[in-house]
Amino acid sequence: MFDWFVNHTDEETLFVDSTDAQLLRARRVWEFIVVLWSTWIFFAIFLCFRGYYVASCICVIDSVVHLLLAVWFRKHHDYRLIMNLNLLASAFGLFFVSVTDPAMSATMLFFPVSILVASQLLGVRSAFYWLLVNIAALTLFHFYMYGFDITVRVSWLDELVLQLGVAVCTFVCCLRGEEYYALRTESLIRLSQELQEESKRLHRLATTDALTGLINRFQFQEKMKEAVLLAQNGGPPVALFLLDMDGFKEINDTLGHTVGDDALVEIGRRLNQVFGQRAEVARLGGDEFCIIYRGIDQHEYAAQVSELICDILSKKYVLSEAEFHLGVSVGVAIAPGDATCDRDLLAFADTAMFHAKENRLGHACYKAEMTDRLVEYRTMQELLSHALDKNEFFIVYQPQVDLHTNVVTGVEALLRWRHNDEVIPPYRFIKLLEDSGEIIRVSRWIVGEACQQLADWNREGYQVNISINLSAMQFQDSGFRQCVADSTRQCGIKPSDLDFEITEGMLVENVQQAVEMLNALKEMGASISVDDFGTGYSSLAYLRQFPIDRLKIDRAFIKDIPDGDDGQIAASIIVLARALGMKVLAEGAETEAHLKFLRDHDCDEYQGYFLSPPVPPEKVVQFFQRAASPTKVE
Repeated sequence: MFDWFVNHTDEETLFVDSTDAQLLRARRVWEFIVVLWSTWIFFAIFLCFRGYYVASCICVIDSVVHLLLAVWFRKHHDYRLIMNLNLLASAFGLFFVSVTDPAMSATMLFFPVSILVASQLLGVRSAFYWLLVNIAALTLFHFYMYGFDITVRVSWLDELVLQLGVAVCTFVCCLRGEEYYALRTESLIRLSQELQEESKRLHRLATTDALTGLINRFQFQEKMKEAVLLAQNGGPPVALFLLDMDGFKEINDTLGHTVGDDALVEIGRRLNQVFGQRAEVARLGGDEFCIIYRGIDQHEYAAQVSELICDILSKKYVLSEAEFHLGVSVGVAIAPGDATCDRDLLAFADTAMFHAKENRLGHACYKAEMTDRLVEYRTMQELLSHALDKNEFFIVYQPQVDLHTNVVTGVEALLRWRHNDEVIPPYRFIKLLEDSGEIIRVSRWIVGEACQQLADWNREGYQVNISINLSAMQFQDSGFRQCVADSTRQCGIKPSDLDFEITEGMLVENVQQAVEMLNALKEMGASISVDDFGTGYSSLAYLRQFPIDRLKIDRAFIKDIPDGDDGQIAASIIVLARALGMKVLAEGAETEAHLKFLRDHDCDEYQGYFLSPPVPPEKVVQFFQRAASPTKVE
């Protein structure tokens, strides 16, 4: 049903939203009716001013008829009936005005206009009907005004024929114009549809993520701002879930970006399948996703939703080219409970997500104290970025002792950080260095410092080995091998005096890179140790795959000897190392009972507080001098 009194010229009509030419004509009928009614009002006023009162009254009556027709058929769906009734009312009006006075006879010349209007608004068939009306009306007018006999005389007959000729000519022109009108309408419809499709495509590009089809960052920010504003004004509360995939970078690095993209598409599909009908799911970029979930005002319910997210995203990914598992860290913040603006809501959800990732919780709801910890974290990261340039790092060394000869055979180089006269323990900053990537620069500095210190000890007459801890980031540092080669050459030491320590986790997470890096170091002559052995998840297959020389038993299996079952685990590790042809070093040896147990089970070396904590290089030399028979360089 078409409401003729409603304005249909808003921005939506910039596009033709119908392929029906008849409907397009119908939308112009109302405008014509208004023009027609206004014209009769104008004629009424003009004729009254000129003194043609009867003709003026007819014009007023006709304008009232038009108005009544418009009101009566306001919501009528048949626009043809409405148009024909209005044309018919005008035809009668023209006829009666023409016969009121001889001076008004010229108004009959307006009759052919009805053919043109009918053609444009109703089509050529209606124009033909109005041609017949014109013939009848013009003939009747002449018969009424001049009589039949006078009309058929040559002069009046000529006038009638000319008027009829104008009507026929108008119809013929309309007939030809109808073809053009149909083609033009079809072209306009096609062009409008193309523009509409292009507009939709551009809107999709501007508001959706090209890879996953989810809403993008821009659209997410708009929807989040709208949701938070509504929540602030008494609407439903909104929870923002911020998701960051764990292990995705390794998938990209090892399996390639094509598999990574497929994984992102699958992540988006899973989220949209579960939450698409009740929340807005967006991809912010990279492996970060978010969910705007309205109606959640309690952290308990938010935690349940977070667990569901972790469950669906932690399931095995079976793609065409690979199969693997991924983890996810989820942070949640609620408005207006936790935040009162969209910027704070996003920042707090990010803080909670960071807390969940750092503590391997899976998910976390925002708490105010998390912000304090994050500020501390960011501040420490900023300080660490300048620590190397300010010479705030230094190295301490813990002796490694041969259990059978009591000779200090080597030392482990351990990084320390002194800031504002406070020595900050490594557990507080090593991970920060890795997260920021600064560990690569610091590790190269450690290698250079350790090599220089080893050269100094050699000049003093002592031959020992130095163990240097490797970070997983070193496997991605293409310049690390060259750094080791340059440092040993410049300091004049042998690479065989260096021992590089790795953890079990590094072996499993970066297999291909680890094999290449460790083989390269072995080719130089350096040895390889597995640090904290027994606390990770390496297997015999990995131990046989890598060029490992020594296992270091974690202190967790030493500290309770001889009580508890730890001694059995330590003894098993020693037996395993012997079977694989590797040496064994026990960390955390602090008592005589520890040493006796290790000697009884044929362990090779130990390090721990029984002999010395990590100390500066000048104090380590004292242990070299005390050793029963240190190796002296002649």
